[in-house]
Amino acid sequence: MNDLYTNIAHSNFGQNLFKALNLPTPPKLKRSPDEVLPHARGRILIAGAKNAKVLKHLLNYLAKQKVSLNTPLWDDEQISLFASHNTQAHIDTFGLSTSSNHKFKGLIFDATGIKKIAELKAVYSFFHQALNHLKTGGHVIIIGLEVQTELGAEQYACLQALEGFTKSLAKEVGAKGANANLIRVQPGSERQLDATLAFFLSRKSSYVTGQSVSLEKSRLASKISWHKPLAGKTALVTGAAFGIGEETARILARDGAAVVCLDIPANQAKLNQLASSLGGHALCIDLSEKDAAEQVLVAVTSQLGVVDIVIHNAGITRDKTLRKMPDNFWEQVLDINLDKITQINEVLLNAKAIASKGRIVGVSSISGIAGNFGQTNYAASKAGLAGYTAALAATLENGITINAVAPGFIETRMTNKVPFMTREIGRRTNSFSQGGLPLDVAEVISFFCHPGAQALNGNVLRVCGQSLLGR
Repeated sequence: MNDLYTNIAHSNFGQNLFKALNLPTPPKLKRSPDEVLPHARGRILIAGAKNAKVLKHLLNYLAKQKVSLNTPLWDDEQISLFASHNTQAHIDTFGLSTSSNHKFKGLIFDATGIKKIAELKAVYSFFHQALNHLKTGGHVIIIGLEVQTELGAEQYACLQALEGFTKSLAKEVGAKGANANLIRVQPGSERQLDATLAFFLSRKSSYVTGQSVSLEKSRLASKISWHKPLAGKTALVTGAAFGIGEETARILARDGAAVVCLDIPANQAKLNQLASSLGGHALCIDLSEKDAAEQVLVAVTSQLGVVDIVIHNAGITRDKTLRKMPDNFWEQVLDINLDKITQINEVLLNAKAIASKGRIVGVSSISGIAGNFGQTNYAASKAGLAGYTAALAATLENGITINAVAPGFIETRMTNKVPFMTREIGRRTNSFSQGGLPLDVAEVISFFCHPGAQALNGNVLRVCGQSLLGR
């Protein structure tokens, strides 16, 4: 990462200087590019509100992993809660009010039982003291019910309160390189928690904070290889020659997938080199051509039969303020960034060229969530992709899912060309005071493709270090 500010902040000279000037020091985020998503591990502190609905599953899952489970039995209600779950998990008790130096990799709170505003006090009571014991680079996870208006006004308010609480908490722990995220579950979907829990407790989620994902009830994968979760799968990655697309191709290959790298003919040499290094295939198609979707379909069906994973990463920018934007700038961006995605999905789905339990992942952008000066075309295309993701998710069959990632400021060739001040603002205006890496986006994409992520459908997950922009 070519970030002079962060490099100085982490130097011996810079540490003293930044402290004297009271300047924010970007934390060192931990990543694991060579490691497949691991099961949960480390020392975990877990608690829940009254009538917690997924606590038993959490305990049973974590007990089977390389996890040291601890619970703060701070009152009779907590003692009764854990006793009622009749779990075989070995759980050590931990006194939050003590001056213990023990630190925890993860803090998990099951808030699914909260129905009344007064019951939100349990969330405060736990984290008020538990945060003192969170490791640098640790992970905070809150589990709540999916927001549904039929739950009643007061319970609905409580579920929304968890959203605001998580976002604010993420900003408080960001300075120590820790993240905080909310997992929402529907009744019956708690059995689908394992992979999502593992992701948010791992280094794979390092640049994802202050966010929420929703799990829907679905069939569990019969057998998952955690060593090579995508073994036997074929993935198509568009815009694969550089940046996020290139890193996504590498990470999917790391996780066992055979990768088809697609990009424009002008990038053929780079594309061939990448595909060769991954043991994959190169596919040169100009997505701006009218029949590009049909070209993709013919290539897939003739050479592969079907694909298991489709990653829509290809995109362009043509920035101008709206008053100065020519027609072709609007048309080109909307065509490549949105229309071609819908066309490719349509022809592949209609031809049944996406396998059962296949995965579709689109790359949206924080610009589509917050808007950006001089990018009405780009923001419209990326917001449209987010809306399309939510709408298509409800119509897919045969276990196929669609999700999207929304990157914030990511250190790429493109952002390196951004004017200095604009680049610095993009880097500093998030909870980690630094830009993300293409790896951070690629890890989320791979997570969405994981066999254990079957219950994730219609989500748009921001990978932005909790940028101040957007909601």
